[in-house]
Amino acid sequence: MKNARLSWVLTTIIAVVLAALIALPVAAEVPGVSDKSVKIGGPMLITGPIAVLGTAAAAGLEIYWQWLNDKDGVNGRKVECLIMDDGYNPTQAVAAARRLIDQEKVFGFLTTSGTPQTLQLMPILEKEKVPALSGIVPSFPGIMKTLPDLFTFGMPYGDQIILGIDYIINDLKKEKPTLGILYQDDAYGKEVKRGMDLAVKKYGLKVVGVETYKRGALDFSTQALNLKRANPDFIIMGTVVRETTAFMNEAEKLGWHPICFGNSAICDEKMFELLGDKIKNLYTVNYIALAWEDLPGMKQVREAFTKFRPDIKDIQHYHILGYLNSLIFSEGLKRAGKELTREGWIKAVESIKDFDTGGLAGMISFGPDMHSARCPGRVIRADLDKKRWVPVTDYRLPSVQ
Repeated sequence: MKNARLSWVLTTIIAVVLAALIALPVAAEVPGVSDKSVKIGGPMLITGPIAVLGTAAAAGLEIYWQWLNDKDGVNGRKVECLIMDDGYNPTQAVAAARRLIDQEKVFGFLTTSGTPQTLQLMPILEKEKVPALSGIVPSFPGIMKTLPDLFTFGMPYGDQIILGIDYIINDLKKEKPTLGILYQDDAYGKEVKRGMDLAVKKYGLKVVGVETYKRGALDFSTQALNLKRANPDFIIMGTVVRETTAFMNEAEKLGWHPICFGNSAICDEKMFELLGDKIKNLYTVNYIALAWEDLPGMKQVREAFTKFRPDIKDIQHYHILGYLNSLIFSEGLKRAGKELTREGWIKAVESIKDFDTGGLAGMISFGPDMHSARCPGRVIRADLDKKRWVPVTDYRLPSVQ
């Protein structure tokens, strides 16, 4: 009888313990995260009309993670970075994103490629609750507030154009200059035009010529002829590398040499090879450091490229931008701690204040209501003798916010 009672007691205790264990909440599996690794990635314009930019950015992204993994990764985890080609095409970007989310089960995106692609991916990222840092394409004012899982780094293209027009008025001392604009007929180009329109309103300027083109266009003869006839003092460029080159070549055929103001999308060293002496008529704006500058962060970049990609002899703008994007993403991983979750990474990035990148950019800050890290920029012009971009201003904020 005593043994039977003891058996009953033990059975009851076991049943109670098992019930308690069953009732305990089970930790949800975090996509892309294991004890030893975390998988991240994103679409990138590896092929297509501006592949020269995408391949450089992708190299910068990948080299940073190689450098970090060589130093034992983040919080004991190695980082696997998967970059998928989108051909600078929104439809392909969506397909690449779906594969990364559905098949590869990535933890988050550290690139969403270019402007048109990013806008197509925003609903997907929001629906799937995939955190993302889009440091390859600067932010869009107003949009970021409605997307709790997406962060961007960089001065918005429109703000860069405002900064360029500020320079025309305040540094070049041009009174009431007339403007023309050539821009890509999509979200990227319209963001450039937004900036121009704000600056035009502020300074009371006149726009005498407006020309657009479809993404991937090759022939700019009509746009060049129309703008030449309008005869603006300056041309605002909502273009990328190939299209900038094509337009300026067409202008030269017409015996016309306009002064053009672009943005960071064309602040690439390849432009020296593509434009030759014509580059002297091109200004850009940039918000990150230049490869030749003697800065602690740039020294680290050069060391990483020498070790992992010695075949890349000339570090360019998009190499640095990709590297810097990864640096910011990894800071979020570091601050999120060992118990990594998507929600934890988001809160960690929101906690970043005055983050020092060793001079690769100005101090970077985010916040719960500031997922777009605004930053100052500099007006840049070509030094033909040294074949490199040089700043002609210090870091500034645009006059219109």
